[in-house]
Amino acid sequence: MRALLIGLLAVFVVILPGHPASACVEGLAWGMPLEQVDAHLGQAKPIGDRPQERFEVQDVMLDRLPVSRVTFELSQSQGLQWLAYEFAIDDMTEVLAGLRARHGPPLSTSVEEADHNDQIWVWNTGEDLITAVKRKANEEQKFLLSYRPSRLHPQTL
Repeated sequence: MRALLIGLLAVFVVILPGHPASACVEGLAWGMPLEQVDAHLGQAKPIGDRPQERFEVQDVMLDRLPVSRVTFELSQSQGLQWLAYEFAIDDMTEVLAGLRARHGPPLSTSVEEADHNDQIWVWNTGEDLITAVKRKANEEQKFLLSYRPSRLHPQTL
């Protein structure tokens, strides 16, 4: 009987239609069209050399934390593909602590170049690849948080 229930559950999971995976924050999902992303983040403006693919929204709130800029990429055929938040450097500790509490300890490294110094933290949640970067260049510091769909589920390894 137990084997039958497990078999039925496996068939149910395989046959179930796929739903878009949540992307980084509640309300967003990989594959969403521009209209739905705009409804969540606010009116986006095209930027850069790929105005049909890369967009930006300024002064967004992530829960109760201000985000100075959100940049994201959309494919016309596949919707939302990549998302990055730029936070004030003072908010870095709270963001990193939240990610660690939710996803566990990250892989981390540092990169030192002549013109900049980066601290990098990476999480692979199975659905998202999350990369946090603290960059110090000259006297300016930035803290960025980037999300994209994971191409490799950790349980595969």
